[in-house]
Amino acid sequence: MSNIKIELNKSFFKSSPRNPLDIPTKKLDKPLETGYEVYEWLKRNCFLTSRYAFRGRPRGKGWWDSMPLTKAERIALYIDEKPSYIIKLRQEHLRQKELQEIQDYLDELNKAMQYYESNHNQKINVKSRSNNK
Repeated sequence: MSNIKIELNKSFFKSSPRNPLDIPTKKLDKPLETGYEVYEWLKRNCFLTSRYAFRGRPRGKGWWDSMPLTKAERIALYIDEKPSYIIKLRQEHLRQKELQEIQDYLDELNKAMQYYESNHNQKINVKSRSNNK
């Protein structure tokens, strides 16, 4: 019986982990004493994936006047998916969908070939054309 198969690397795109922050548990060089130092430490040590963008925004009295982070009463942390990652993810979903459609067509072709071979007791030979000339 004939059977056409495709051999492609289905895991072409390696997605980043879903956890936005990995916090290391090693000893700190020096104790963190202010909220701003904590923010800077997080920004420096925990931004470990290519999937997320990490940013802080000043909060508290006067934050709407672009108060510097070092002077803010509080710092709000934002973790957003990067637009470039979202684009790559959509492209990969499209690639996987197209690959699945090809596999579905090949499955239909294989069934038709098996039906023909069993009904006519004649084997079908499939040859592929090479792009190399």
